[in-house]
Amino acid sequence: MNSLVAYFSGGGNTRKVAEAIAKELGCNAVDIKKERPSMSNVDLLIVGSGTYGGRPGKEFVSFLEEIPPATGRRAALFATCSSGIVLWFKSMKGALESKGYQACGSFSCFGQLSLLRRGHPTAEELSKAAEFAAQLRSGAGF
Repeated sequence: MNSLVAYFSGGGNTRKVAEAIAKELGCNAVDIKKERPSMSNVDLLIVGSGTYGGRPGKEFVSFLEEIPPATGRRAALFATCSSGIVLWFKSMKGALESKGYQACGSFSCFGQLSLLRRGHPTAEELSKAAEFAAQLRSGAGF
């Protein structure tokens, strides 16, 4: 299975989660601020962003709008956030499904919110991100 992790990270926390997921899957983690990855041979697309005012980064939304339609491919979402993100996931899941992807899971953990929340993602959160990736690899649904 060919997997790709594509992410937007404003401060580096989402990058850490993306790298933990990619390492578990044995694939690349691509920073969409630096490049737009080819998805021609991707069976499983994992995309993520930090949350900014309860919303994904604008660059992330643009990236999702630009991805080509797909049939028979799976996609999963992840986010770093300071609070609940149910609406965020629902919106981004809808964006992927509108492109023909089958949404197969989501993961979130705390990000860093100014001085209030330092040290995230923690080693435990990164371990859970890797577990999430292992479940995706095994085909487990969420």
